[in-house]
This record gives sequence, C-alpha cells and structure tokens, in this order.
Amino acid sequence: MKSYALKTGPGDVNRALTSFLKQLLERGVVDAILVPRATRSGTSVVQALVKDPVAMEGALPLAPLAMQNAARQVSSLTVQDPGQKLGVVLRSCETRALVELVKLHQATMDNLLIIGIDCPGTFEPANYKKLVETGNFDPEQWLTRAAMGETAVNDTDVRAACALCRHVTAEHAGIHVGYVGYVGIDPTKELLVQVQDEELAGALAELGLAEYQVHASRDETITRIRAAREEEYRQQAAALAEKTGTLAGTTDLLAACLRCHNCRQACPICFCQECVFAGPLFKHQPGDYLGWAQKKGVIKMPTDTMLFHLTRINHMGLSCVGCGHCQSACPVGIPLTVLFRSAGQKVQDIFGYTPGRDVGEELPLATYQVSELEPR
Repeated sequence: MKSYALKTGPGDVNRALTSFLKQLLERGVVDAILVPRATRSGTSVVQALVKDPVAMEGALPLAPLAMQNAARQVSSLTVQDPGQKLGVVLRSCETRALVELVKLHQATMDNLLIIGIDCPGTFEPANYKKLVETGNFDPEQWLTRAAMGETAVNDTDVRAACALCRHVTAEHAGIHVGYVGYVGIDPTKELLVQVQDEELAGALAELGLAEYQVHASRDETITRIRAAREEEYRQQAAALAEKTGTLAGTTDLLAACLRCHNCRQACPICFCQECVFAGPLFKHQPGDYLGWAQKKGVIKMPTDTMLFHLTRINHMGLSCVGCGHCQSACPVGIPLTVLFRSAGQKVQDIFGYTPGRDVGEELPLATYQVSELEPR
C-alpha cells in the first residue's frame, strides 16, 4: 500500500477532495463517479452520478450525512455490467453491504473503483438539517474534532448505529481517503490518500501527490474509537438481551411497530422485488380479524408485526452489516440496530462468518458442510 498527502487549504477539505475526484474524471481513471452532493438548499446531501467533471462542484464527499446505504445505488448501477469504469465514494458500512450484494448476485465489482472514506459517523437527516439551518454546523470544525473521535455538536450526536460502529475506515477500497487520528497534522490542511494497486499509484503520482508516511497516532486513535464503541455496543446488547429474554419482552419491544415496512425499504440487503409481507398472504379478511379478537378478547392492529421482524432477521441477519438505516427509517423509534445486529451476530458466530469481510467468502446458507449438523 502506498500513502500520499493531499494538500488542502484552511476551510477547504471537501473542496480539495472534490478537486481530486474531478481529476480522476478528467484523466479518465474513471468514466463516472457516484458521490454525495449537496441539495440546492444545502440542508441535505444525496447521492449523485457525475459524468461531467464541471458538475463535480457541489459534491460533499465528507459530509456526515447518509440518506441511505449507498450500496443500494451501486447495485442499481452494476447489477448488469455498465460497460464503463465507475468510481463510487463509500463508507465502510456501504462497502461491506456491497460485498454481500455481490454474493447475492445483486451487484458486481467489475469495472468498479471503490473510493473509501473515513467515517466517524453520520447524523440523522433531520438533525443535520436543523444543525445547518440554525448555523450550528461548521463542516471543517466538525472534521477536525471528528478526527479525534469527538462527533457530537452541542447536544446532537451521530446516528445510534454510528455510535456503535467499530468500522472507521472503509474496506475493499482501491483508493482510501483518511483524516482520522492525526496528531500534529491539521486535517483542514491535509488528507491522507492510500492506494493498493500499482497502476492506480502511478496515476496518482501523475496528479502531483507526494508520498507520505502515516503517523502512528492514526492507528492509535482508530483503536481507541473502536474499543469505546465496542464496549458501548456490548452494554446495549446486554440490556436488550434482558428485555427480550422472554416472548413477552420481545412483544413489548416490538409493540409500537406499524408494519410500515420502512425498515425493509431502507435495508441494503433486503432486495426482493416481491416481499411476502407485501403480497396477499398477509392481507386478511375482516372476518379473520374479528374471529381472532373473539378468541383472544383483544388483538393488536396491525397484526403480524412480530412475524414480520422475525422473518426479516431470518432472511438477512446473516448479511447484516449494522448500518442502522432500518432504525433511522423507523417512525416509532424501535431499537432495530442492536436488535438486528445482535441477532445476526449469533447466526454469524455459528458459521464463523463476518458479512462484508471477503467477496470470495461464500454465504453459509448457499453452501453445505457435514459439520453443520454438529451441536453448537
């Protein structure tokens, strides 16, 4: 791996990275780039596919906001060979989800250049909008503080899933852009660019980037952030396990579910075009509801909410990367991040499988080994 320093000016981190991405387009390293871009109001950031280098203006690749897991958009672009080289700017939860989608034949990494970025976390869209509108969010100041693991702005912190995520750097990236963990280096003046491929390294050398020795404090800071987040997850998972240790406890946890299917729509792993819960099987007749109410005295409406979540866990728990967009999409605040991550972890541990770890690692449910019959 080769490391380079991407020089920036004070207050110019996003602009410097945008300029770098623009040069990748101009020099033909890629034919198009999927990158977060500011909306006209400036209070939100959405994914944009950029073909014209001039249109790279307005891109905000380091903005701490993700409206959805971008692996879904990469899937749309690569489920069939696009015939062109695509660059995609992704965080860790997005690269890992993409790996799972490749295994599920919903995407391909052919003709794809992953441009990974450090991610200390992202804000809920409504919180980000409010911070910007009230003038309480300075992107450069946030990057400087987030580089040391301080992500909160006033009383507003990053999404619940991000506060539990140990993956600060993006895996599987051909080019990785980092800023977390610098000591003695102001991240508003310099970004770290790392490359795995010799051909890519040659292309970056032509851009005038100087080779750079990574400071040891980077690994130390990332290790510290990971340890703190793993401990926080452990505590929350233990507290959740106590609540859901009985059927009544699990029922109480999911009692407010509206079965709106927002979590299914937001999940990058839920890709079925015809979900069983959107079909006729769960569209009951009025008489059914009245009959069940007659037998039990009272039933919750809508029905089948627990079955919906158990089915989702069964279908995608093995590939859950803990991105937490399911919880962000939930209108009633069910703690789906810890629920799905902890349930998925148990299944993953049985098979010794880590979702998103290796694109060549087969999905356990798509293979069979005799040892699987042994008691676990």
